[in-house]
Amino acid sequence: MTPETFRLPAVHEEVPLSKIREICEHYGLHELWKKIEKDPPTLSFVSDGCTMWPDVTNGKDIYPACFLHDLKYWAGYPGEDVERLVADAELMIDVAHIRNSTKMAETMFHGVRLGGTDKFNLAFSWGFGRVT
Repeated sequence: MTPETFRLPAVHEEVPLSKIREICEHYGLHELWKKIEKDPPTLSFVSDGCTMWPDVTNGKDIYPACFLHDLKYWAGYPGEDVERLVADAELMIDVAHIRNSTKMAETMFHGVRLGGTDKFNLAFSWGFGRVT
């Protein structure tokens, strides 16, 4: 992921499906959009940024990576273990690219692997948009 001029919604901003479609198209998340379009999550999408982590570290803005990770988590279904692993790995890779370093990216990966499971049913857990 490289810095670009595409503007993502702000932290805690509700994102309508039309904007989600635009984001998915921009980032090449075509399968994710198909999943959302076919069966939109019941809750509106709102990103909290990098959950329990600063969105900017050492002058590097990792919010875009966290936003996309949140979007994938929001649209997830319970039990999609492989899809969740891929989303977490993509977060790690995106953060590593943005920061040009792996240490924090790997730490974040381990954090989301431990804390993001749908078993916890938290506001940031896998499938949080489908919680009823």
